[in-house]
Amino acid sequence: MQATDPKIFPRHKIMSVMKLRIGLFILTVFLWRSTNAQTAQPCSKNKKGFFYFAFGSHRIFYTPSTIHVIRTSDSFFDFKLIEAKGHDEGGLKFDEAPQFSYTLGYYFKDGKFGIEYQYDHIKYFVRQNQVVRLKGRIANEQFDQDTVINPDFFQLEHSDGGNYAMINLVKWMPLTPPTRKVTLELILKAGVGLVNPKTNSTILGQHRDDKYHISGYVLGVESGLRICLGKYFFATGSLKAAWANYTHFLIWSGYGKQQWCSGQFEYMVGCQFPL
Repeated sequence: MQATDPKIFPRHKIMSVMKLRIGLFILTVFLWRSTNAQTAQPCSKNKKGFFYFAFGSHRIFYTPSTIHVIRTSDSFFDFKLIEAKGHDEGGLKFDEAPQFSYTLGYYFKDGKFGIEYQYDHIKYFVRQNQVVRLKGRIANEQFDQDTVINPDFFQLEHSDGGNYAMINLVKWMPLTPPTRKVTLELILKAGVGLVNPKTNSTILGQHRDDKYHISGYVLGVESGLRICLGKYFFATGSLKAAWANYTHFLIWSGYGKQQWCSGQFEYMVGCQFPL
């Protein structure tokens, strides 16, 4: 925000009560202070930095992906479902474990950056009754054809979480002077982490409700707005883009592979504590 914004420091009121020379002096001082405020730590006048945490929910959308499943036991198969579509559970719902996100972090005043741990409890469901390309082997038969996904053939959910666990580098850029009681900041993040899904699958009649399992990795970037309410409280809304590679999730007597890009809208509330 420009220091000469009349809503912050109306110049015409100064000129109406003071001589021109005094007004120019005050304006010069104001410009100097505003310039320095842009490099100050946003939200709070802390010493070295502050610890913060936030909790909220999200909506997430997935690109079509190829699901590759392999079973090496008696009912052998090794096939791919190409361009399969999936969806989330719809955001903040409490009839099941809700889709949630949280962050724990520390922001360094001198370095003007932060580092945080972010966990997104995402959910993924393969859409039923969609047509995909089936390619591979089931028992002794080879397939390369369009097929319909239905419960008798294939069900797959990362429904107790596809679960992004990431370490992020964080930058907050003030959009309003930090002297206000309510301030606004731009959020920038980039991170890397692990995916830790709990997969529920029924493939050709064989069901497995799996345990949590580290299955691959995720890369992501995020940008949004942070509203600070006084010294200790804030709320955020942001958009996140990620690429997740599930190299080894578990199914009955076998494993699967899958990768996708996702777009995510996150909303959180949180607290911060100067240290």
